[in-house]
Parts: sequence; structure tokens; C-alpha cells
Amino acid sequence: MYIKGFIIKKIIVFMLIFPTYLLALDFSQTYLDAMKAYKAKDFQTSYTLLSKLYLTNLSDVNLNFSLGMSAYETAHYEIALAAFERVEMLSPTNLRNKLEKARTYFMLKMYEEAELSFRVVLNNPQIPKNVRTNIELYLAQVAGVQKKSFTYATVNLDWIYNSNVNTRSLDDTIDTSYGPLKVPEDKLSDSALQFSADIVNIYDIGVTNGFALKNSGSVYIKDYNKENDYNIAYAAYTPSLVYKYTKYTAEMIFGIDTMSLAKNSYLNTLYLMPRFEYAHSNMLKSIAYFKYQRKNFQQSAQSDLDANHYELSYGLQNILTPRSYVQANVTAIKEKKRQGSSPNVDYKEYKLDAIYSNQFTPTYGIELYGEIKKRNYDDLSPLYNFTRRDDTSKTISASISAKVLQTLRVHVKALYSRVDSNQNVFSYQKYTMSLGVTKTF
Repeated sequence: MYIKGFIIKKIIVFMLIFPTYLLALDFSQTYLDAMKAYKAKDFQTSYTLLSKLYLTNLSDVNLNFSLGMSAYETAHYEIALAAFERVEMLSPTNLRNKLEKARTYFMLKMYEEAELSFRVVLNNPQIPKNVRTNIELYLAQVAGVQKKSFTYATVNLDWIYNSNVNTRSLDDTIDTSYGPLKVPEDKLSDSALQFSADIVNIYDIGVTNGFALKNSGSVYIKDYNKENDYNIAYAAYTPSLVYKYTKYTAEMIFGIDTMSLAKNSYLNTLYLMPRFEYAHSNMLKSIAYFKYQRKNFQQSAQSDLDANHYELSYGLQNILTPRSYVQANVTAIKEKKRQGSSPNVDYKEYKLDAIYSNQFTPTYGIELYGEIKKRNYDDLSPLYNFTRRDDTSKTISASISAKVLQTLRVHVKALYSRVDSNQNVFSYQKYTMSLGVTKTF
């Protein structure tokens, strides 16, 4: 009797549990099929499957974001907006979700909400430059609908400390054709106030969808406390024509800038820079540009430094998570003198750099940067035993930012750089520290 009762209980438990197991198994398989379709960009299938699952998984961030993207791509914009709003409640640091929600507002013709949402993402200084350009294009379209252009500005104010303002050599003596000579100056360290501002106006041309005219202006001022001979003032104006079509973004940038050193006009340049971006997927992008720059030094004693500058760069950007990304760039540079005989103008340079950024809480974000570059000069230097100058430099930096208000952030940054050269007068190392605020308008 006892055995019979035990068996009956087991059967009842099995009958209760087995349907639940089958449901879990069915959910798991449906979810896998949905994500397979989503990754293959079969958004109609992923939307159909995920629509069956989300009501019992309202707290699953990945499921709801994938549903939102699938709904957006299949023009179910109300469903997409609801999914993105759920994700935002669950993951407020998700910058990608904020961007997709703004795009959905735009498709629903909720232009005021779209502009506000785009601005929230734009206010974060850690977003990649190419993402910023895409947001600007959307804001230009919003502005076009509202019969106006879109303008925003960013202002930075920093206190900095530089351990080696004059980039004094690592060695106390330098090797020359005339024998060892003592380095003529001591290392100078100083603090400075640093101010920079950027203003961007972007206008949707409206002739053909995807074209926008972008005007950018920037200023930069560094004012040292004691070493005023190293004070810098810089200004630039860079109009550009931008075109975006599905996976492609192309931009033709024109630039004119001027720099002064210790209140004396030092360098003016003109440049042309076509830039191209291709989205392999929502997570992986290629970014390339070519730059031609004409450098004109303003002091007569430096006229032999006038040069033509050529630069070619390719970068690969991977969105690791909706709040973090990594980007690596490889750049080749060639500079060629236009006149004179200075041995320190003609060179070839190869550079590899990488950046990692993570907005890890709604308030705090970090950015890590590393760079290594190799520069080889073409001409023999009579002063340094008729050798060709060969420099290798390394730079690392780390910064952290914190949001105080929606449009106000504070940041702190530490940077270390070192240059090693076979002509040891050009070898140096230094570190800088900075503390400041960023305000967007």
C-alpha cells in the first residue's frame, strides 16, 4: 500500500513538472531561433518569435532590446518604443538603447521627444566621433522638419599640470658632431589653465535625403602660470558636406586653422579630408580617412619648416556592450618640405592607437587610451654626426568622468608620454594631470 501510494505521488509530481519542463524547453529553443534570426538580420522572423516571448520575460534586457530592434526594422515603431522604454528602466546606462529610442521617436514623428533624446546621448563626451556624426545627421533632419538648423556647443575648462613643459632631454649631455655638449636648459614644470570650446551647426540640405551641411568652429587656449613662452592659442573652422545612406556615411571636410605661441603668430594650415565609414553590423564599423594639409609657418626664421602633410588612417570600432566600445586605428603619415634644407621636416610616421570607453554607471564613465608611433626622418643631420633621426614614442592615458547635471560633467585625466630618439636631444618623457568640467549647450 505504501509503495503504491509513493508511485502515485511520483506520477502526480511528474505530471505537474513535465509540462513546465516542456514549456521551458520550448522557450529556450524559440529564444535561440529568434536570436539566430536577429544576428542574421532576418528581423521579420526575430520579431515574430520574440513577440511570443517578451510578456513572460519583461525584465530580460537583451530580449527586450532585440525585440525593439526587430520591431524598428520591421516598422512596428510603437512596439519598438515600448521595448526600448523597458530596457531603459532596467539598464539606465545603456547609451545604445537611448540612441535607438531617439531614432524610434523620429520615425513616429515625435520630433520634440526625438531631439531631447538625441541631445541626451550627444551630451556624453565619451561617445565615439562617428556616432556623434550620425546623431548630428538625425538632428539635422529633425531641424529640417521644424524649418530650422540645429546648433550645439561644448565648453571645457581644465586645470593642468605638466612635468616637462619644454620637453627637456632625458640626458644631461647630447651627442653632436662636435662632441658631447651639456643640455643648455633645465626641465621646466608648471601648471596652466586650459580652455576649449567647439560649436557645431548642422543643416539638412533637403535636396536629396541623406545630405547635410555641417559647420564647425573650435578654439583652444592654454595659459601657463609662469612659463608664458609656451602659451598656446588655436582656432579652427571646418565646414563639411555629409552624406549617409544605410550602411555608409561619407564626409568631405575642409579646414583652416591658425596657432600662436606666446602671443606670436606661429602656424597656419589649410587641409582637405575625405572621410568614410562602413557598418559591417550594428556592432562593428570601419572608419577611414585621407588628409592633405598645407603647413605655413609664420616666423621668417622658421620658413624652412613649411611642409605638405599627407595622412591615411583606418580604424575598426567594436561596440562591446550597449555602454562600452573599443576602437583601434592604424595611421601612416608623410611630411615633405616645400623649401629650405632643415633635416627635421621630411619624415614618414606609422602610428597604432587604441581607445576603450565604458559608461559603467549612469553617473561615471572611464576612458583608456594607448598609442605607439615610429617616425623616421629622410635627411641626414650634420649637427648629429650625419645620422638620420629616428624617434619612437609611447603614450598612455586614463580618465574618469562624472555627471553632475544632464549637461555638466567633471573629469580627471592622467597622461604619460615618452619619446626615445637616436639623436638623444629629442628624447624626453613627461606626465600631465588635468582636472576640469565639460558643459554642453
